[in-house]
Parts: sequence; structure tokens; C-alpha cells
Amino acid sequence: MTQRSDPAQTEPPAERWIVDGLETTPRGPVARLERPDGRTVVLPLTQLPDGVKEGDVLALHDGPDGARLLPLPGETAARRAAAQATLDTLNEAGRRALPLNDDGEITL
Repeated sequence: MTQRSDPAQTEPPAERWIVDGLETTPRGPVARLERPDGRTVVLPLTQLPDGVKEGDVLALHDGPDGARLLPLPGETAARRAAAQATLDTLNEAGRRALPLNDDGEITL
């Protein structure tokens, strides 16, 4: 018996959506997702993969049974690393620009 691979795992996604925020509402937990065009979509958290967190990258795959969102952990890790590198660069530039005394305190 030959095992078929899941097309959603092998075909490129239709779009990549970013989890912008997770919120608790009177109707239950929801996720605010940012699309590539900048628009947001709000979906019940139950429609997303288990363990999804803010900042995660999700692949949108269209299929015969409807659209599915699947996590892209490699892309999520790369985005987080790039954001941290940018933050580190900005923090270092800010430290160099501040007039600090020998104790590391700002001199006014």
C-alpha cells in the first residue's frame, strides 16, 4: 500500500498569514491574522493549529474541503531572528548615542 503525501505539505501555499494577536472575546478566543496585503482577518482560535502564538507564520492552503492554515516553523523562526537582530542593532546604536558616565548612568 502506497502512502500519499498531504498536498498541503508539498504544494506552495496560496498565501502566508502572520498571527498578529490572540484575544479573548465574549464569544471565545480569536486570532487576528495579517494577510500579505495588510488587511486583517479574525478567526476563532479553534480554526488554527494547536499551540499557535503571536508572530507565527501560517501557510494558507486551498483544498477541496476548504482552506487550511498550517504552521511554518522555519519561517517563523527566521522572522523572529531578524526582528531580534534589528532590535539589538537599534539598542546598540541608542547606547552609543547616549552620554554615559563611567557607571553606565546617563549624564544630563
